Amino acid sequence: MKTISQILFVPPAPVVWAERQSTFARQGVTVETHQTLSSNEIGQSLSTGERDLGIAVMDNVLFWNQKFGADLRIIAQLEQHTELRFVAPDADAGMAEVARHPIAIDADDNGFVLVLYRALMQAGIDWRSCSFDLVGGVKHRFEAMMKGRSRSSVLIPPFDELLQARGFHTLWTRAQMAPDYPGVVVVARQSWLDANGDLATAYLRALLNATQWAAAPGNRHEAVQALLDARYTPAVAEALVDAPVAGLEPSLAGWSETLALRRECALELEHEPLAAEIIATAALRQAREAAGAAS
Repeated sequence: MKTISQILFVPPAPVVWAERQSTFARQGVTVETHQTLSSNEIGQSLSTGERDLGIAVMDNVLFWNQKFGADLRIIAQLEQHTELRFVAPDADAGMAEVARHPIAIDADDNGFVLVLYRALMQAGIDWRSCSFDLVGGVKHRFEAMMKGRSRSSVLIPPFDELLQARGFHTLWTRAQMAPDYPGVVVVARQSWLDANGDLATAYLRALLNATQWAAAPGNRHEAVQALLDARYTPAVAEALVDAPVAGLEPSLAGWSETLALRRECALELEHEPLAAEIIATAALRQAREAAGAAS
């Protein structure tokens, strides 16, 4: 049994299902999961070789390659979209009112914050004039809002719904602000992939098998329940079961949306790579062939 060390914020649906169905073990893989406090911790731990795989958003990968020289590759996409929601105390407040107070974020130069910058700019607000509180990942931002330290932030389920139950409101969603914003992806260093191609293929085969299991009509109830047990809300759990990523193929529309956000915010990369330079699907193709999935 070979071991993979992965780092993430929240286990995405295919990982939850793979653990539920023991598909990692059936592929001869032990997966050690480490939960992170911030996105940059994922990038740093991957770049140094402390962790083998990370689960993040596409923009993180682009930024980490530039900041850390990480030479990271996207090897699969696990959810169609990351369901971002901007949550604040007042349903009637506009972005101008919200921007009068510090906004809780994870990082100010990569990730979800770029969608927030688009929302501010569409409201006629220069994001550089705003104040941001570097609180940490979604769980930490949620906790800061629960304690009254922070007033607003971009969150994902279930944290947004938990706050709504306490009187907070969603001012805008991913679908409204960035329709093609992609879901989380699996990331690895190119050097690790070169040395561990079979291990990467086994990991991805386990995720493919788990996703195929969840898509089978007879398994729907158990697949939903697995996500509920992982603290997903019922609506999100059902949506993830009903709309998996076909073949775990990274989205080129999502890639384009990610680059567009960077350009709009004037946070262009020193070198804007082509999708083919960063999206490396050789292990995914091998996993699909081995799993009998359609490529």
